[in-house]
Amino acid sequence: MKEGRQDTGPTRRDAAVASSLVVLLTFSIQIGSALAVRVIESVGVVEALWLRTAFAALILVLIRPRCLWHLPPRGHRLPLAALALVLFVMNFSFYGAIGRIPVGIVVAIEFLGPLGVAVLGTRRRLDWLWIVLAGAGVVVLAGPSGAATGLGLLLALMAGLCWGLYLLLAKHLVAGMDPISIAALMMVGASILATPLLAIDGVKIAGHWEAIVFGVVIAVVSSAFPYWLEMVAIRRVSAATYGVLLSIEPAVAALAALALLGQRISPLEAAAMAAVMAAAAGASWTTGGAAEQGVDLAAP
Repeated sequence: MKEGRQDTGPTRRDAAVASSLVVLLTFSIQIGSALAVRVIESVGVVEALWLRTAFAALILVLIRPRCLWHLPPRGHRLPLAALALVLFVMNFSFYGAIGRIPVGIVVAIEFLGPLGVAVLGTRRRLDWLWIVLAGAGVVVLAGPSGAATGLGLLLALMAGLCWGLYLLLAKHLVAGMDPISIAALMMVGASILATPLLAIDGVKIAGHWEAIVFGVVIAVVSSAFPYWLEMVAIRRVSAATYGVLLSIEPAVAALAALALLGQRISPLEAAAMAAVMAAAAGASWTTGGAAEQGVDLAAP
């Protein structure tokens, strides 16, 4: 979620600070995603998702406890409930995908969602170039020689669709509510949605103390910590510039997965990911749509 450009405009120092913060929060999020693969392998997707969501909700509520006893404005309650549902489906799909295909490839495919929001309703030819470029990259990743196939590909596409919906809902909510309160309440809602699945799945986390510790770490580095950094960063630069900076995520995800999991991608897959990154950056910069629609605070 993000706000528009401040009236005074960003300075060079603001841009430098924001760039540093985006790099830091991107590495934080993607390190969390790589660690999540280990938790998924240990206790399963549902348990990994619940650990991240529940602990992140607890952290955010401790930061902003009053959000629990002050109801959101009447016109924001239904969108906030929808946001919690979309967040839950997005993270569930993302975790299901990274359990099957490399993290960097999942993140690249997921960028189709923000790209779609950025060029929504476009009539300019240049914007269609970004769509074609991203589509070509995904086709390569999902082709015969690519790693993104079957259920993993479908889950990654679902995560991307939910990311796009998330941006649209967040744009509506952030105009009338405090961003931290929105984040806390949506995480609480997502935790409530995940809890029945945890019960049905048998609560496999019992006794898996390593997975629980990793879950706490993931909640901090993938949710609570980057939320704060993102709000600081987006206040210092225009949203379009922020969208360009954020397009480094697939590359960072691939590096984190290589370092922590030993996941490798082929040169062809790397080129396809670069195409998606270029399309995301280009769409954010040239259309301004990403600036208007908002940036995900809970990107997996």
